[in-house]
Amino acid sequence: MSTTLRNVIVLVLLAGLLAGAVYVIYPPGESTRLGLDLQGGLAVILEAQDTAKAPRSEESMAQALNIIQERVDRLGVAEPEIQRQGEWKISVQLPGIDNPEEALALVGKTAVLEFYKVEQFGESYATQQEALDAAGVEDENALPAEQSLVLWPATESGFAADRWYLVEGAPPLTGAALESADVGIDQNNQPKVDMAFTSEGADLFGQITGDLAQQAQVTGQDQLFAIVLDGVVQSAPRVQERIDGGRAEITGNFTLQEAENLALVLQTGALPVELEVIDQRSVGATLGKASLDQALYAGALGFAAVLVFMLLYYRLLGLVADVALIIFGILFWGALNAIGATLTLPGIAGAILTLGMAVDANIIIFARIREEVAAGKTVRTAVDVGFRKAIRTILDANVTTLITAAILFWAATGGVRGFALTLGIGVTLSMLTAIVVTRSLLALLSGWRPFRNHTLLGLPARTQERPV
Repeated sequence: MSTTLRNVIVLVLLAGLLAGAVYVIYPPGESTRLGLDLQGGLAVILEAQDTAKAPRSEESMAQALNIIQERVDRLGVAEPEIQRQGEWKISVQLPGIDNPEEALALVGKTAVLEFYKVEQFGESYATQQEALDAAGVEDENALPAEQSLVLWPATESGFAADRWYLVEGAPPLTGAALESADVGIDQNNQPKVDMAFTSEGADLFGQITGDLAQQAQVTGQDQLFAIVLDGVVQSAPRVQERIDGGRAEITGNFTLQEAENLALVLQTGALPVELEVIDQRSVGATLGKASLDQALYAGALGFAAVLVFMLLYYRLLGLVADVALIIFGILFWGALNAIGATLTLPGIAGAILTLGMAVDANIIIFARIREEVAAGKTVRTAVDVGFRKAIRTILDANVTTLITAAILFWAATGGVRGFALTLGIGVTLSMLTAIVVTRSLLALLSGWRPFRNHTLLGLPARTQERPV
């Protein structure tokens, strides 16, 4: 196969790559995923609390990480970043969140679901003392282990506006027996949460409701079965007959979004440890857009400056380098979109850095070509020899950078990892464009008459060039 044919094939394959890159880039405003610092969102650090009820451990931390990841995935957040930070902390970054407070409540919700037999209840918080008197204690904190006091609904002050419930201390059924939770509509056309139990949970639920129904017949009094989420009663239906089939529902004054959020946390299960927010940062969409505009402006300015410099200093050789640089830019953008990378400010910094590094290889090549022409070789021969001499230096310089980028990507987190990713991709593509694109273009153009004019090539002037 002739050298010319090989170069033509290389450029045809390159055209195919460019077409693929343009396909994944288009439309530009929608195809690229932006990180939290560019489109706004929520960044929060949660710390596990070591409590007697839920002591923290390596196993519980790993489980909490998985549950948070599942909740965020179901929330539909694009490119979230959830990872351990230190021994007892979890870092959560949610780009593109419109309601950070709601998202935070959803992610960090303990979601401990319990079902209790109700022994006594009252219509206002003030009358809860009646239950305590009946239990023979003066303070709710002194209740015996087999009893506890739960409230519904909770208010900001921590008191219940409507009712209190004295329940058995240990729940006979918990959320661990749940198989699914879905949003439904009740008879009043209000959102509710429908729950389905596992086969074992269904049997236990049927047995408990059967006992309560029988007790109601004997005593002639209503028997309640309280559904409690994170220590707050969500609903307390009256049990008049045994409920088989393993289904229950939570009703209340829910909005549709609240019902969907409740169903989501029930589906993912309870967090095994209590998580407390120790750091929270919200980035507004306006601030993120301003940062993106500034970063893009800096990138465009740097790109244009490199193009102009190469054209003025190297002339026709610089024009070839500029074409290769534009091809590099398209392939680089397409590669980021193809792998689904999230672009952040550090990532843009890495991308801008690779622009300069992309022309480094061309500068080394052109310097070698100049040396060969000064030694009396023709342009075509100088191009071939110059590439062979430059390739080792180019590979050595770029491979060491790739090793650094790989170590950064493996060891770092957050924005530094994004920087390492864009740097690694950029360096790899810069070698491709310098070694393949620039060489093929110069090899094809070296026989063209203007490429024999040393002045147009920015090469040392000669009175006459030897025949090719």
